[in-house]
Amino acid sequence: MNNSPQSVLRGQCILNTRPAHQQAELNRLMTAQGASVLAFPTIEISRATATGFHQNLASHLNDYQIAIFVSRNAVDGAFAFLGSKPLPAHLKLAVIGEGTYQALAQRVEGLDRRLIRSEPYNSEGLLDAGELQQVDGQNILIFRGQQGRTLLTEQLQARGASVDHCEVYRRNLPDYDDHEFARLSEKQAPTLVLLTSTEGMHNLLALVDEAWRSQLLHTPWLLISERMRESAIKLGHNAGVIIARKASDAGIHQSICEWAERT
Repeated sequence: MNNSPQSVLRGQCILNTRPAHQQAELNRLMTAQGASVLAFPTIEISRATATGFHQNLASHLNDYQIAIFVSRNAVDGAFAFLGSKPLPAHLKLAVIGEGTYQALAQRVEGLDRRLIRSEPYNSEGLLDAGELQQVDGQNILIFRGQQGRTLLTEQLQARGASVDHCEVYRRNLPDYDDHEFARLSEKQAPTLVLLTSTEGMHNLLALVDEAWRSQLLHTPWLLISERMRESAIKLGHNAGVIIARKASDAGIHQSICEWAERT
């Protein structure tokens, strides 16, 4: 492929399904290299209902030795309740994902001195971190949306930790009318679908009509984990799959460009 660096994505139409407030930078990177971008968020993020625990969150954190943030939304949601109140000096902070780390670094001065993380940047990788091997008797708080994976909780409890959850945001199905996606894609159909969560994947197929559902299942997908690939297969996806190098904007963008150069 003889595209210049500025046009490597020319002719590609990327369907970005990320939540609306997380699309801007990646959309900018893709359009700068010639792509058309269809912005169609398949998850809507809203703030969790405040409880007494949320309202006194800064004080409650004194009872924990480790706080885990599972996503950028978990960071934003937690600090919506914390405001500018400082975190306890003893509290270790753990993150899943490069984007989560970047979001927390903007909020916490000297983050790296108290940080727990390990590659790959997922739950399995975090559980391999040295600081989480000996947690018997420790209190751990996980910031997350509603429900979510249970792997972290189960494994940490098996290692003797007491684990609590703090729901700081909610993931909702966007309220589109029946023809929203058809109108969005009437000029150009997606050549690649960007999906960053299994829930978003299910939502996408629920938000489009039967004809588009069939077409999207035969369109290449970019995903951020092998676990998502397994979910895609179960949903009937039958086209190429690209697993992003990292779940960050830069990592996803690089993987899309590498895919386009091979196409």
